[in-house]
Amino acid sequence: MPNEYEKDHRALIQEALNDPLARIPERLKSCYYEHQKALNLKYLLQVNLIAQFAYVVYTLADILVLTDIRTLLIVSKLGFAVVMTLITIWIYNHYQNLPLFDLLLPTSIIGASSIWFFNLNISESPYTLIYQYASLVFIVLANLCVQVRFRPSLITTSLITLVIYTGVYFNTYGDAYQILLFSLIYIPVLIFSVYISWNSTLKSRTVFLHHLLNDYHRKAFEKLAHTDALTGLNNRRYFESLATQHVHANFESPNPTTLLVFDVDHFKQINDSYGHDIGDRVLQMIADVSSKEMRHSDILARYGGEEFIALLTGTNSDDAVKIAERLRKRIENIEVNLTDGRQFHFTVSIGITILETFETDLNVLIKQADIALYQAKANGRNRVEHYDPSMDQSAIQNMKRSWNIESDVKMIVE
Repeated sequence: MPNEYEKDHRALIQEALNDPLARIPERLKSCYYEHQKALNLKYLLQVNLIAQFAYVVYTLADILVLTDIRTLLIVSKLGFAVVMTLITIWIYNHYQNLPLFDLLLPTSIIGASSIWFFNLNISESPYTLIYQYASLVFIVLANLCVQVRFRPSLITTSLITLVIYTGVYFNTYGDAYQILLFSLIYIPVLIFSVYISWNSTLKSRTVFLHHLLNDYHRKAFEKLAHTDALTGLNNRRYFESLATQHVHANFESPNPTTLLVFDVDHFKQINDSYGHDIGDRVLQMIADVSSKEMRHSDILARYGGEEFIALLTGTNSDDAVKIAERLRKRIENIEVNLTDGRQFHFTVSIGITILETFETDLNVLIKQADIALYQAKANGRNRVEHYDPSMDQSAIQNMKRSWNIESDVKMIVE
């Protein structure tokens, strides 16, 4: 089952998706930028480099139109393109800040359009009035590449528009008719380019939020597939998969590993006396206490019925016994309160075995721990026993006949 933190996050994501603007919650912004960085950083690098190349190509066209200032064009525009290319590559290699990189091209276009209009206004070419309409490409390029944040792009868009209109004003000597004519063409392109920027950033936010929500759903299904529904622990199949991987890895790189098998003493009597609901509560309490005793690297599972199992990695026999004793005592002190005011305690028996460096069969390890577990039961229950080869199969069979309690003896002899 998802914890409260996961539920809160999912509710936050769903609320953001229901927002028409798909605004990213503050606590998710760092995650959003990392996600966009993985998707768009290389793309933004390519767009910036292609834009600088396009600016160079524009310079060749300028040379053909503004023939009287060729030297100034080459020095100013090509120089600017080279400088911006070097800055772009440096930022990409040393300072991969996505929000900054997202606005790098629009910012550079402010400078590029300023240089372009400066040259246009100096030139005496008769084509300058017509050629000023080529500046429309600046606003389109500036908004075409924005992928992450829309509001900051409005600032760069406004500055580019200010530069362009200033250039047009001086280029037309303040002719209102020429400025109006330019505006009738520029403003629709401006609106279109701003829409592109808004739509791109909205799509980026929506895709991220859907990705995050789908990731939660995927993890929930994966967890459901390998989790015991009652206790929330790993189930038997998943435990065997993880433990087998560890056993095989341990053969290649030996590391002290022990296995604990434990189950509830007289669990059938608990069910018969108090009901299966109380029996389920007992198992959930054991799962809760056991989880708190385990480290992140340990593998804990409900193995079936009232039996639990734990693989303790990097743990020798002495430490395993200490952990098992601590666990046994904590479970012994659990108090179960009934609705009628009565209370009762319960205990567990624990069997321990250590993984030998030459052993690669998990079933052998489990069988040894099971034998130690039933030795603990034979010795009075509520105790810890370490496996010893002297605990042979015949002794277990004798225990089974003497107890005459089928539920207390596991099928360890196949």
